[in-house]
Amino acid sequence: MSALLRAFRDAAGSTVASMAERDCEGGPLGQVLATLYARGRVANPRLIVSEQAFARHLARCANDRKDASLAKIAVEDVYLACACVERVRGAAAVFENRFGRVIRRAVSRVLATADERQEAEQRAWHHLLVDHTDGPPRLAQYLGQGPLEKWVSVAAMRIAISFGRTESAERRLREKTIAEASGVDPEQLFMKGELRAAFEDAVAAALGRLSARERLVLKLYLVSGMTLDAIGKSLGVTRQAVAKTLSRARETVVGQVETAVQKSLRISEEELASILRYVASQLDVSISRVLGKP
Repeated sequence: MSALLRAFRDAAGSTVASMAERDCEGGPLGQVLATLYARGRVANPRLIVSEQAFARHLARCANDRKDASLAKIAVEDVYLACACVERVRGAAAVFENRFGRVIRRAVSRVLATADERQEAEQRAWHHLLVDHTDGPPRLAQYLGQGPLEKWVSVAAMRIAISFGRTESAERRLREKTIAEASGVDPEQLFMKGELRAAFEDAVAAALGRLSARERLVLKLYLVSGMTLDAIGKSLGVTRQAVAKTLSRARETVVGQVETAVQKSLRISEEELASILRYVASQLDVSISRVLGKP
C-alpha cells in the first residue's frame, strides 16, 4: 500500500475512504490519489509537499463532501493551500504573488482609508497564513470546493468587515468624546445633510481641479484597488512616482475641501477642527464615489 493511500485512509476513516473508492472513475483509489498529487506538483513545481500531508488534506476535503468525491475538488489549489499550512519553503511567497491583488481588492471594497486597508491587509495575511493559539492558519479551512481565489477574496472581505466594525466603534467613541467636549457632533451634522452637501460638492470641485494624470492615479488606486506597482507598470512610471502623485493629489483635495467646508459653515475654530477630523475619515469614500461614477 502506498504512503498516499495509507495516509488518506488513516485520516479519512474507513467509511469515507470506502465511499471515495467507490466514486473513483479513474481507477483504484491509490492510483487516483497519485494522479491528484501529480497534478498538484505540476501546478506548483517549486513546492514539494509530502505525500502524507497532501493525503491528509485530501481526506479532510473528502470528509467535507456528502459523497466523499475527489473528482470535483480544486486539487491544484488544495495543493498550494496544503503547502502553506505545512510551511513548505517558498509557499507563502507563491501565495502572496498569486493572491496579493485579490486581497487588496477585497479589502478596498470594504474600507475607506489607505491606513485602514493596510492594517486590514496585514491582518488578513496573518489570519490566513499564521498558526493561531486555538488552531492552524485559516487557510487550513480551504477544502477545494471552488477556486481558491474566490475563497481568499471572501475570507479577506470578512476580515476587513470585522476590522471596520472595530475601527468604527473606536471612531464613534472618539467622536462622541469630541462632541461632548466641543458641543458639536460632526457625524450627526454629516448625516443630517448640513455638512454632507458642502462636503461632497467640495470633493467634486477639488477633483475637477486636478490634472488628468492625478485623477487617473486616484481612480486606479481607490476605485480599482490596484497596487502602486501595478499602476506604475500600466502608466510606464516608477512606483515612487505613483506614490508621489497619489500623495500630492490627496493633499490637494484635502486642502481644498477643508477650505471650502470652512467657508460654507459658520462655526468656531474648535468646532471646525472636530468636523474636519470626521471629514478626513470620510474623504476616500467620497473620492471613490465621485471617481467611480460613469
